[in-house]
Amino acid sequence: MAPRIAPRYGFAALGGCCFGLGARHLAHQGQSVGIVLETLLILGLSSVAFYTVRDLPRWGISRSGQWRAVRIGAGTALGFAALAGVVWVIWLIGHHAFKLSFLLSLAASLGAAVGSRGGLYAVKADEQLTEAQELATLLSINDRVLRHNIRNELSVALGYLTEIRDADGSPETRAQVATIREHLESLLETSDRTRRLASIWRTDARCSVDLVAVVEEEVAQLTADAPDATIRTELPERCVVRTHPSVPVAIEEALRNAVEHNDDVTVTVRVWCEDSVHLVVADDGRGIPRIERRTLRNTEETPLEHTEGIGLWLIYWATTRAGGTVEFAANEPRGTAVRIQLPDRPGSDAADDADPGDFEPDDFDPDGDRLWERGSEGSGSKPGGEGESVSER
Repeated sequence: MAPRIAPRYGFAALGGCCFGLGARHLAHQGQSVGIVLETLLILGLSSVAFYTVRDLPRWGISRSGQWRAVRIGAGTALGFAALAGVVWVIWLIGHHAFKLSFLLSLAASLGAAVGSRGGLYAVKADEQLTEAQELATLLSINDRVLRHNIRNELSVALGYLTEIRDADGSPETRAQVATIREHLESLLETSDRTRRLASIWRTDARCSVDLVAVVEEEVAQLTADAPDATIRTELPERCVVRTHPSVPVAIEEALRNAVEHNDDVTVTVRVWCEDSVHLVVADDGRGIPRIERRTLRNTEETPLEHTEGIGLWLIYWATTRAGGTVEFAANEPRGTAVRIQLPDRPGSDAADDADPGDFEPDDFDPDGDRLWERGSEGSGSKPGGEGESVSER
């Protein structure tokens, strides 16, 4: 079987045809200065197709997509040449005929240059759109599996573990059951948190969130769960902003990561409004490993670089969907500082004009609406300004 022709040869043939038209024009029209300049213009445009031969691998387009780009380039060249022929006929009728050889060669070379580059962009965009649609479908399937199958199976397994523990009350069995239960509950928690990621992506809704109320609520809960942790807050009286309803998840994860991954830690939370809304959660723990921070900067996971959990990804995507930015930086003299910046879109007294759609608040907070406040007008100040409250728990 003959080897399949690589698409780069198609671009080379396209450039070669245009180059040949330029050479023919020079050979048949003489070698005056004007003819030489016309030929150089044609050859320069032809070189774009030759450059595409070298540039093709970096586009990451499929083989069929590359051939589509070749066809787009050839079709554009023929279209431009046909248009040039029509223009020449019109000029001929008006007794202003231009040199047909140069006009056709220039139009074909220009069409090849525009078509070869434009075809790559068009095919690349089309393949990226197709990939995005496939990933969206995959996300939807994954969400349904996590929502039903995995959770249900884990619940059944945990129920049988309880029966095994009650049937055999020996210390060895109880210890083994406790270990298995711990791992299954950790997997169940991971499943629930992954569902949060799906819920974040399912909505573009906006609602009014009082960041101060969210921080105070989370601090109160963490103080009860981890009494050894010291949590300091520097908060204005209120800071209500209209944002994505998943922003409270970012705050919750930032606080819980600081407390749960460090022993005897001191956490400081600051909120202020100055041009934009700022929230900083700083701790004096052992810090986020450099490889995890690098993974988040790359916004993708690889077999060699990945985070230990999805907590940091929840912070990243919740903030990103809100149109904000997040930075995971080293705290001085030790620890981690999570810096979140959100667009300053003040909350209003009017009803929310966004339809939450498939967004499910219970994915973020089992207690309902406590993490955000609707129909309120916010204000805030930079720490140290009027209305600031500084407390330590």
